[in-house]
Parts: sequence; structure tokens; C-alpha cells
Amino acid sequence: MLRYSTYRSIYENAPALAEKPTRTAINSLKSAISSIPFFRLVIILFIAASFCTGAFSVFAGGMDKPTGEKQVIVQYGDSLWRIASLHKPEDMDTRVYMDSIRRINGLRGPDIQAGEVLSLPVW
Repeated sequence: MLRYSTYRSIYENAPALAEKPTRTAINSLKSAISSIPFFRLVIILFIAASFCTGAFSVFAGGMDKPTGEKQVIVQYGDSLWRIASLHKPEDMDTRVYMDSIRRINGLRGPDIQAGEVLSLPVW
């Protein structure tokens, strides 16, 4: 047997081809998002701002006093929400108008019966 061999592999010490990684816009955006804690703060502030604007819209349109009242007879299958959404002013939130109907009529909850006469505020 041969003690020494003159065979050399062509794969030994072969210079590795340096591939230049392609950096796409999506990859750079992902790395920016993951590396910046500021982005998380922006998201938290955006969520908080959206909740605050939702809370303020509940009270929108309910500050003025009603100018009058109109009477409505509750029909079978009607709910306080449906009556409020049909008769409310266009710029008022349905929850605010429903609350004003409950206050005017002395209702403690949303339960109403067919045949009842409800007073609805008019703005």
C-alpha cells in the first residue's frame, strides 16, 4: 500500500464565493421594526389615541338640552336600541340618544314592552 498519496482534493481550500445578500425593502422594514423600541411606543400611543377618540365620540352631540319631545308607541319586536337608532339626530351617537330616552322615561334598563308610550327627546 501507498504510504503517502499525491492526491489533492479540488474542494479543499477552495475560496468561498461571497454572495452579496439582497436586501429588500420588506427585510429592511422588518429589521427596523424589530430593532427600534420606538416603534412599539408609537403603536401603544396609536392604540391609546384610538380609545380616547372613541370615548369622546360617545359624548358627542349630547351636551345641548332637547328642545321638545315626541311620543312613540312601542311595537312588538322593538328594542330601545332600534327606536333610538331610528329617531336620533344624524350627528348624535345612538348610545347617547338611548341614554337620554331612558332618563326622560325613567327607565332603569333597556327593557321595554309592546304598547308602552315612550317620550323621545327632539333636538
